[in-house]
Formats: sequence, C-alpha cells, structure tokens
Amino acid sequence: MAIEVREVRSDEIPAVVRVHDDAFKGFFLTTLGDRFLEVYYRSVSEHKNGELLGFYKEGRLSGFCAATRLSRGFNSSLVRENWRAYAFVALRLLVGRPGAIVRLVKNFTKGNPGVKDDGAYGELLSIGVAKEAQGTGAGKNMLRALEARLRESGVDRLSLTTDYYDNGQAVGFYKSQGYEVMYDFVTYPERRMYRLIKRLK
Repeated sequence: MAIEVREVRSDEIPAVVRVHDDAFKGFFLTTLGDRFLEVYYRSVSEHKNGELLGFYKEGRLSGFCAATRLSRGFNSSLVRENWRAYAFVALRLLVGRPGAIVRLVKNFTKGNPGVKDDGAYGELLSIGVAKEAQGTGAGKNMLRALEARLRESGVDRLSLTTDYYDNGQAVGFYKSQGYEVMYDFVTYPERRMYRLIKRLK
C-alpha cells in the first residue's frame, strides 16, 4: 500500500475541498460552500508563507493539512492578495447569508485580550482526513511532515486552535504529539476554544 505526504498541486484543490466537506460536515466554514473553500485553500497554497500538504493513499488524496509559517497577519494578507476572489465569494454570501460575513469578520483574529500573543509562530489552520482514511495514521503522518517542513524553514513553534468543550479526543491527540495549552478564548458567537502550541526545536 503506497502512502505519500506531499504538497498539494493546484489541480488537486477540488479534491481538498471534497475531503474538507467529508471531514467537517456542519462546521461553519463548510456551510460557506465549496466555492469559498476552493478560494481559501488555493490562496493558502499560493501564499509565500502558506503550506498545503496532502496525504495520498495509492495515489488518491485522503487527507490534507493547511498551515502558515507565520500566524501574525496571515488572514489579512490572504484577503489582501486575493481580494477579487474573496470579494466575489463575499458578494454571494452577502445576498444569501449576510450573517456569515459578520461571523467571518468577527473571527478574523483568534485570541484572548488578557493574554499577550504576538502571533510570532506557525499555525496549523486546518487538518482533515476522509472517513475511509481515519484510523490509518493519516493525521499523525501529515502533522509530523508539516512540523518537519516548518522546522527546516526556521519556524520554532507551531500553534493550532481547537474546541474547548466536548473535544477530549482531539485535545488528547494533540497533547500526545507534544502540544500544550497556551490559553483559551471565546470566538463569535460564544464558541470557547483552546490555543495549543508546540516547540519544534
């Protein structure tokens, strides 16, 4: 069984969206639609600080992880550099789901105002595994490959955010991989989350 973790090619972005849809049914970003997800993952893969890795089993994309080498200002930079694509998606949302735009803007930055956080670390933005590949080590393999790539490029810490409540399995997985709680915070509307972080060097 051939298994590979590598950069996702541009023509494979639709496959990333399909895995996202499969892995994150009912999540907010999923409800924004495939067009939004395609713009988002394509802009991450093309950004100078972006990373988009895929997990391939027998040549088929079965998982992915998206990340940035520098968390600070990354989302703003994504929109600024791809403003036409994001404006088109935002216009469609504005017509059908104006509340979604409000939620996106309010969650543009994730942090606790009572905690000093300069965002000077890499950040795992999203990691998803298709149902047929869950339990095969896909998530762990991608995370390790990502950490190695970031370490080689000079990143010394990698952060991620995950839900605070009813999320013991995911939190336990990340802790088993060396991540520690940095702080917790609340996003709009009243969603409590953890920010975890790991030293890579």
